[in-house]
Amino acid sequence: MMQETFGKALYGWGSNDAAVPKTGIKLVIIGGVAGGASAAARARRLDETCEIVLLQSGPDVSFASCGMPYFIGGECTDRDQMAVQTPESLRKRFNIDVHVNTRVTKIDTDNKTVTATDETQPGSQ
Repeated sequence: MMQETFGKALYGWGSNDAAVPKTGIKLVIIGGVAGGASAAARARRLDETCEIVLLQSGPDVSFASCGMPYFIGGECTDRDQMAVQTPESLRKRFNIDVHVNTRVTKIDTDNKTVTATDETQPGSQ
């Protein structure tokens, strides 16, 4: 697995305007699907200039969990139909840098860095 550090993010939270990212920051969101993808899209709407990186440990960045019973029951047989957003659609629509199959291994709040491994690369840490 290839290891990469996503670093020097400037956090906009902890101040009086805690819900609004500071202009020009690098925002690293850990986890996709409903919460992470929604947070990334909301951050983009609040600040067109911030750099947004979304790290998702699995292959799907967003899927329709409400459709799971139909998939399990066999009414929907194409797994791709469950995708709400793809890494490509998030890049194109919201300018979000999406990394799937990427597991976060370390969060260093003092240095404001996140270290992650690419799980598609065999034999690495």
